[in-house]
Amino acid sequence: MYLISVIISVFNVEKYVGRCIDTVLGQTMQEGVEVIIVNDCTPDRSMEIIFEVLCAYNARPDEKKMTVHVVNHDMNCGIAAVRNTGMSHACGKYVIYVDSDDWLAPDMLEKLYGKAVQENADITICDYNEVYYTRTKQIHVNPPCDNTDCVIALLSGQMHGGVWNKLVKKELYDRYHITCTKGMNMLEDLCVTYRLFYFAKRIAYVNKPLYNYFCGNEYSYTTKHLSNKSQEGMLLLIKQMEMFFKKEKTNDIKLRTAFQYFRIGVVSTILLNGEKPIITSLQMEEKFPFGTILHHPSLSVFFKTAMLFHRLHISGGVTILRSLRGGIRKR
Repeated sequence: MYLISVIISVFNVEKYVGRCIDTVLGQTMQEGVEVIIVNDCTPDRSMEIIFEVLCAYNARPDEKKMTVHVVNHDMNCGIAAVRNTGMSHACGKYVIYVDSDDWLAPDMLEKLYGKAVQENADITICDYNEVYYTRTKQIHVNPPCDNTDCVIALLSGQMHGGVWNKLVKKELYDRYHITCTKGMNMLEDLCVTYRLFYFAKRIAYVNKPLYNYFCGNEYSYTTKHLSNKSQEGMLLLIKQMEMFFKKEKTNDIKLRTAFQYFRIGVVSTILLNGEKPIITSLQMEEKFPFGTILHHPSLSVFFKTAMLFHRLHISGGVTILRSLRGGIRKR
């Protein structure tokens, strides 16, 4: 068994993947680390670049090196399926995912693993940098110590749901059968992280930005308009969460409020970012209270206003907001 399994997804990232793999292989912690690279039928030169980097790495005289596996999909399946494929091959006591357009601080694995062992943590989180073309923003996570409070922070948008700054005991995935939903390529990380935190007993924190989250990849799911398939996946996650909390008989008032915030966040995102928003054609079983919309802890004014227009059935207002938001993004 390895100490850490690092799972890297690869699709259309030839501009960035060399940097990513370099920083993973260049970690101060080498022994006991396996790297699983999952090729999701990338059509570009990403894999050629990866093999060039691996060739240089293998030529190094170091006695202790990471073990690297390359797994190839027969067809393009999307990020959620890639996550599941990587996990099915992982043999580490701890697991972490890395997006191939991002990169790591040299001591990220060493710092996270040391903290995880020291505190016997199920999940160990670190700060990270949001990297744009013209600026870098350091994000201080400062997660709550209580696992339920962490779920609340995730659902209300106060803590990022990404798996890439979280070292997790593989046993937590295995014991509770936690996997990504295949085809859900928006919020696929959150589909996993809210359940991980719900079942976690101990949570540790490294107060240092060890991960660089790149926000400039035009091919990233998070930078594109939401297709109908992506929107359907987001709405499916809402239903899955409803079923999960019902099964777990969760009655925490704060958690229920946070889930309401999450629903509002999803609907407003679809209204503003959907190519053809399908939310307007749905019969919403529940009317979102105006107060809950206005007091959402993390939504911007744009998104809150979109929700208010939707709540009042003013579709023209949503259209104007979409146009304004599109104009601002192009600047």
